Amino acid sequence: MKKPFISNTAVTGILLMVATAAWAGEWQPTEFQKRIPGPTRLPMPVADSSGAVHTDPQYIADRQAILNHVAAYSYLIDEGRWDEWYALFSEDVVFESTVPCFGTIRAKGKKAFKTFTDLRYRGPGSEKNTTMRRHTQGNYHVARQSKDSAAVRTYMLISAAPAEGGFKVLTSGTYNATLEKRDGKWTITRWYIEVDAPVKESAIPEGAAGKGIEFIPDNRPECKK
Repeated sequence: MKKPFISNTAVTGILLMVATAAWAGEWQPTEFQKRIPGPTRLPMPVADSSGAVHTDPQYIADRQAILNHVAAYSYLIDEGRWDEWYALFSEDVVFESTVPCFGTIRAKGKKAFKTFTDLRYRGPGSEKNTTMRRHTQGNYHVARQSKDSAAVRTYMLISAAPAEGGFKVLTSGTYNATLEKRDGKWTITRWYIEVDAPVKESAIPEGAAGKGIEFIPDNRPECKK
C-alpha cells in the first residue's frame, strides 16, 4: 500500500462536506448505495423523472451542446488529443474520483487536474503505448438544466485492446458532470468518476497536498489482502 499524503478521518470529513455543499438538498445515497463496497460515494445528480417537455429552441440547442460536450470527453482522451481534451474543462474545474481499494482523489483547479492526469496517462513510457483504450459512455441523462448550468450523468465502461491481441473490460462506473455556460459556451466545472471495481492504482504526485490534490486511501481490511 502506498503511504498516503492525507489519511486522517478529519480530512475525509472535510472533503465530503465540501463536495456535498454544492449539492445540498439534492443527493442522498440510497440504502443500496450505502452497502456497495468502496469509498463513500460523492454527490451525484439526482435523476429527473418529471417527464417535462421543453419546446424553447434555445433550451433544445443548449441540450445538444451539453451532450456533445460531455461525449467529446471520451473521443479526445482515447485519441490522445490532450490540448483539446483539457479545453473541455474550466480553469476552476474540480475533478473527483472514488475507486475501490484505492481511495478518493480530489483535484481543485485545472493546474492540479493536469498534474494528476498527466502523471497517470502521459508519464514516462507512455510514448511507447500501443494499447487502444475506450472510455465508452451510455445511458446519457441530463438531470438538471437551466440557462447557464447543467448536470449530466452517463454510464462508463473502460476497455482495453492490446496491440498483441485480445480484449479486456477494465471496469464500469458513472461519469457525473456539472457544466456552466460561460461567454456563450458550455464548459465542465466538475467531473466526478464513480468507479465500480478496482483498477490500476494512479500514482500520486509528490507533495500532492501542496498542489491542490487531496488523496484519501481506501484502507478497508479486504483491500490489504
